[in-house]
Order: sequence, then C-alpha cells, then structure tokens
Amino acid sequence: MQLAARICAHAEPGEIVAANVVRELAAGKGFMLSDRGDVALRGFADPVRLFEVRWREE
Repeated sequence: MQLAARICAHAEPGEIVAANVVRELAAGKGFMLSDRGDVALRGFADPVRLFEVRWREE
C-alpha cells in the first residue's frame, strides 16, 4: 500500500504512473508506456523504475 502511494505521488494531474512490474504484466496488451527512470522512494531501500501509462485520444 505504501509503495502505491509513493508511486502515485510522482504523477501529475491527469497522468498514470506505474512500476516496472505493471509494465511487465501489461506486455503485449497494447499499452503505451514511457520510461520515467529509476526513482528513490522514501521508505524503500532500492530505487523503483517508473513508467507513465500513455493513451491515444480517439
């Protein structure tokens, strides 16, 4: 729960930011993800690779 909150804190309004594990689970499903790099999150020893989930307007 804390990890999700820390990741959400890195999103701007209207953005969706996810961890690398989400990118791996979504592979081949047509999602567009933009690499935001490794981020040090308070309370976690190792940095977390973040990705912005992108979509196309219809």
